[in-house]
Amino acid sequence: MKKLMIAVFAALLAVACCQENKEVAMIRPAYLQPGDTVGLMIVSSPMVHRPGQTDTLIEVVKSWGVNVKCGKNLFKHEAKPFNVTDQERAQEFMEMINDPNIKAIVFYRGGYGAIRTLEYVDFEQVRKNPKWIVGFSDVTTYHLALQRNGIESIHGPMLSSYWQTKRPDPAANSVGDALFGRVKSYKIDPHPYNKYGTATGKLVGGNMTLISIAEGTPYDMPVDDNTIIFVEEIGESMNAIDGMMQQMSKSGKLSKAKAFLVGLFTDISDLEDPWEVHPYDLIKRYTDTLDVPVIFGFPAGHGRPNFAMYTGREVTVTVDENGAEIVF
Repeated sequence: MKKLMIAVFAALLAVACCQENKEVAMIRPAYLQPGDTVGLMIVSSPMVHRPGQTDTLIEVVKSWGVNVKCGKNLFKHEAKPFNVTDQERAQEFMEMINDPNIKAIVFYRGGYGAIRTLEYVDFEQVRKNPKWIVGFSDVTTYHLALQRNGIESIHGPMLSSYWQTKRPDPAANSVGDALFGRVKSYKIDPHPYNKYGTATGKLVGGNMTLISIAEGTPYDMPVDDNTIIFVEEIGESMNAIDGMMQQMSKSGKLSKAKAFLVGLFTDISDLEDPWEVHPYDLIKRYTDTLDVPVIFGFPAGHGRPNFAMYTGREVTVTVDENGAEIVF
């Protein structure tokens, strides 16, 4: 009897361990078809409504061959510093998720505040009604939560960063291409700090500050031995960049990466405790310790080019003397 009880306990323990370590199967939302409807809304800072400018940016979205439905709170300024309350922003997001006529959600802008809404989002319901969620910067918070819940999303520019002239905007149009499933790969110019090699893994990441804020929360960036990490940043100090790299290193995330993609680093301050080097020089000190492919100058983040890419998806990265390529 004692041996039987031990065997049963061992079997139950094995099942529990398998369930705990079981990877969540990734869900890929359906690509759009011509005439589908895209929802526009905000979960972060409010927008400044300039009718002519806003209309022009919405026309860019329509040029992809879709219809546009503006969120009911898009133009409000009722709950400073946000347009509406955290609960109301999350509710609007869930209403768009549950609206069968809306096939994707593109955020109008970032800023700050997305993390305040997450506790009011029903991600189990999002898994039941998966749609492409598009944005970057503060929307990194939503990408991390979606990655954690096994749903692919699109890291890419939002309306507030589109060109406001009549000339084509390649970055904005890359969002349309991604929504219709036309983004297959990107080729990147060589960079002297690149590390050669090939790796396949799940692409996660986004803005470094938002990744750092999520550390230790239920929306912490999911990193295992099958992960490719992407980072970008704007407006932080060199001390802050180093602190976030220290956090990524000491948390064990950096050492698990199968590849590391360094995107655009814009307006980084070096006034306090001057490092007197470029942010890439600082990050290189960390990537030098990795025996994996590394890409510097990856075309995504705050600046141009900021091309749309699928996150939460298994991708293949190849880096050699001719440059680099990421295949989705």
